[in-house]
Amino acid sequence: MFWADEFLQDIKGDQVINDSFTPSGMVHMGSLKGPVIHDALYKVLKEKGISVTFKYGFDDMDVIDGLAPNLQESHSKYMGVPLFLAPAPEGSGSFADYFRERMQNLLEELDIHPTFYRTSELYNDGTFNRAIRYVLDHASKVRNVYSEIYKKQIPDTWYPVQVICPNCGKLGTTKVTGWNNDTVTFACEKNLVKWAEGCDYTGEVSPFDGGAKMPWKVEWAAKWWTFPVTIEGAGKDHASAGGSYDVAMKLVNDVFGGKQPQKLAYEFFLSGGKKMSSSKGLGITGEELLEVLGPQRSRFLMIKSPPNQAVEFTPRESDSISKVFDDYQHANKAKDEKKRAFELAQVGSVEKVPSVRFTTLAQWVQMPNMEAQIKKEGLEEWAPYAKVWIEKYAPESEKFEVKKELPEIVNSLSSEQRQFLATVAEELHQFKDADELHKRLYEVATGMGLSSKDAFSALYKALIGKDHGPKAAWLIISLDDKFVKERFLESSK
Repeated sequence: MFWADEFLQDIKGDQVINDSFTPSGMVHMGSLKGPVIHDALYKVLKEKGISVTFKYGFDDMDVIDGLAPNLQESHSKYMGVPLFLAPAPEGSGSFADYFRERMQNLLEELDIHPTFYRTSELYNDGTFNRAIRYVLDHASKVRNVYSEIYKKQIPDTWYPVQVICPNCGKLGTTKVTGWNNDTVTFACEKNLVKWAEGCDYTGEVSPFDGGAKMPWKVEWAAKWWTFPVTIEGAGKDHASAGGSYDVAMKLVNDVFGGKQPQKLAYEFFLSGGKKMSSSKGLGITGEELLEVLGPQRSRFLMIKSPPNQAVEFTPRESDSISKVFDDYQHANKAKDEKKRAFELAQVGSVEKVPSVRFTTLAQWVQMPNMEAQIKKEGLEEWAPYAKVWIEKYAPESEKFEVKKELPEIVNSLSSEQRQFLATVAEELHQFKDADELHKRLYEVATGMGLSSKDAFSALYKALIGKDHGPKAAWLIISLDDKFVKERFLESSK
């Protein structure tokens, strides 16, 4: 049974699925796994006729606590400021909006259409007022949860909110020192954190209507309580024992008295056996993934394996991308859970899947005059992905180009190989079909006592300057007869 069907097989009652993203930087491809998994669950519930709502939030009330190197000079002064209040890296709008729009565009392309919300709006419009009052009134319970999980005493002077300093606009540098039923006292401490500097302002403000923010683990539990959420997965880094997931689960139960959502932990993507990391050059962005795989294969990659299994995906200099296309084609014809993954990977109507392998298409897009063949095989939509793969990710062994000038490597040809090329050159005009030509190439080589390896190596050396390449007959047929004949004769001298 497919993992999503198994996870939901006994579920009853109305459901609320939630997921979220912090719009603070580039959308790594791993950031798409959560929304695709949740969307698959949403679609399965819809199929079952169960009333379900899918919410997707942008946690734009979080503060800027780190910056890409190219933003250090322009945005370092906004460290500690909420994402929705800092200006965009370029253009108009906020810092959060800049990255939110990127994620939202990707989700649209992936056919994911949840009810979007911004966490800053939940604070500003008063949606979170009840939760804020509740955690301040029950601050001792929050402290007890933290103390129990982290095995250390949380002082009575700690409160589960931070406020936006009215003097400097920072949130990450403030510490609440008291709660008076309607207002909180606070200090914007200069050295509270290492990554931002406070202004030493002290005062008293209302924590409601956007004046304050709960710590994100408390905020997570507050979302579950407020909506209320019945299903929300989380990545391995949050879902490990004693991690953020466990803290939020205990908070919603022990502090809010709410129900815990169904737990679903999902593993990382690995590149070369290591967790993907944009800073270390491992993996690619969401935009890059869709550019080379398209939405259907991207969805398929995210859900074809159970979420708790790590997936190896090394896009550069490997066969990872071509393998996704192969697996997708096989899943289309399968009759087990692979077929289910294919079905849930579809975007809009069901895609008509071509039978030609992706690696063959990648060869064709490098050959001249193959447009008609590509169209005949129904490969027009996949051809752009093959071109991107060749240009950006394919191993050098998969790349080739027909040389305009005679390659130097022909100097290494044996006399038998030269004779083979001369013979083939005189017969080329007889063949317009690649399969017939392929058969004749073998016959000529056999008749001369030349191994197929040496024979085809001669063809490749003469045309592309390598000793290996694509299907030789297809390559030859794609080229001008006169050009090939002259090149083979020139190489045979």
